[in-house]
Amino acid sequence: MPKVTFVYPDFENLGVQYLMSVCLENGYEVDLVHYHARNNFVNRVNKSISFSEIAQRVASTNPDIAAFSCVTDNYQYQLNCARELKKIMPYVITIFGGIHPTAVPERVFENPEVDSIAIGEAEGSFGEFLREGNRGDKFALADKPIKGIIFKSGGRVIGDFSEGILSDLDKMPFPHKSPFIPIMKLTGEYRLITSRGCPYSCSYCFNSFYHGLRGKKDLRRRSVTNVIDELLLAKEQFDPKYISFWDDSFTTSKNWIREFCDQYKSKINLPFMCIVNPFYIDKETSDLLNSTGCIFVGVGVESTSEEVCLKVLNRRSSNERIVQAIKHLKESGILVQADHLLGIPGDTLEKEEESVLFYNKCRPDIISVYWLTYYPKTEIVKLAYQQGLLSDKEINDIEQGLLIQGGSLLTGGSSKDPAKYYSINLLFNYFPLLPKWVVTFLIKSRLYRIFRIRNYYISTALPRVIIALTKRRYVHGRTYIINFLREIILSKFQRSNT
Repeated sequence: MPKVTFVYPDFENLGVQYLMSVCLENGYEVDLVHYHARNNFVNRVNKSISFSEIAQRVASTNPDIAAFSCVTDNYQYQLNCARELKKIMPYVITIFGGIHPTAVPERVFENPEVDSIAIGEAEGSFGEFLREGNRGDKFALADKPIKGIIFKSGGRVIGDFSEGILSDLDKMPFPHKSPFIPIMKLTGEYRLITSRGCPYSCSYCFNSFYHGLRGKKDLRRRSVTNVIDELLLAKEQFDPKYISFWDDSFTTSKNWIREFCDQYKSKINLPFMCIVNPFYIDKETSDLLNSTGCIFVGVGVESTSEEVCLKVLNRRSSNERIVQAIKHLKESGILVQADHLLGIPGDTLEKEEESVLFYNKCRPDIISVYWLTYYPKTEIVKLAYQQGLLSDKEINDIEQGLLIQGGSLLTGGSSKDPAKYYSINLLFNYFPLLPKWVVTFLIKSRLYRIFRIRNYYISTALPRVIIALTKRRYVHGRTYIINFLREIILSKFQRSNT
């Protein structure tokens, strides 16, 4: 039977796992080549990476199709892998998918090593692509268009740059996780989603692009029964220690949450974490989550300036709702992480100082700092360009997957002057370890400004380690540490073999 080998760096990827299941469902063999490209715990690129060696590993699986899922941050790595693979297997069919190829498919398709692209959610279109190309013991490109897939055949471009039909989430096969077992066993974590999409169109988020692609805001949710069935199978096959729900906003439907909590407690009964929007958290929801086994919640705050949220981030916000959400979750006994963005256009150090004082009143257990990073076709890129903050060349670099300013979500992002925020970044990260009066003193006196520490180990990794070791419910933090140690070992092993 024909074979598809998926290539992906560093992390477990749910999208890859779903597409692997589609392959199996359509009579294909699957394999995974998982490689180490970047240690995100300490924001360090794997300098010993060899794309030719990765290509040799892919070739050794003897695939008919090599599948590369891409976000902007890993796009250039994936492109280099495909380029090297084509040198030794020129006949293999490469297919690129994921948010980056979906956002700029024409740019991706310009590369000769890219034979085909899957646009948007691809379970349905990729399945048709496999069925049309199945020749029994091998794969050949179809000779007719497939909605959601564009490919090169005989010097022609077949298809258009549109998304295929979205799948019914309850009818999709469960993600094929077996190839990722080494990562899962190491951390004890089982990841899943119960929905796709988001009711909001925040300007910095890929959902703002997806909503434009589809012409509407789109949120689809699996039935509770379907989710519980997956988790029952997961307990039987993988024996997870805790569950991570990676929905953009887990609690958007209170009726769904009520039904979920009732079944989860009686049938699964494992600790879990989730991500929420503060507008969808109240006392009842917090109590339901806690009584069901929720130990950790990430709350999307991003900015405590309601004006910035409205005019720059296109995000509905209310500081009163944020305070209430954090209060309810903490009173329910759930560990609360507030997600916060630095480097937003129009942001100032004074506004960030106000944010620290705001957090000092409601005291989330952790403040997780991310740096605004420009991604292709998001609304904030258009805004930054209109304001003269981005040039044509920088837009081109973003679309080519070249992160401008050399930053990432964890350090500097796309900011042209990240140094002015180094001191406040340090304070955000050490915030949970400091008493309220110390935080107030550091802000009011501005004494914190003398600590302009850029070093990621000191500014971010160290406080995260301390929090993970001192807060029992911060299992997500301990997972980061385990993955960090794993990547260090992998890097040492790779260097010793070069």
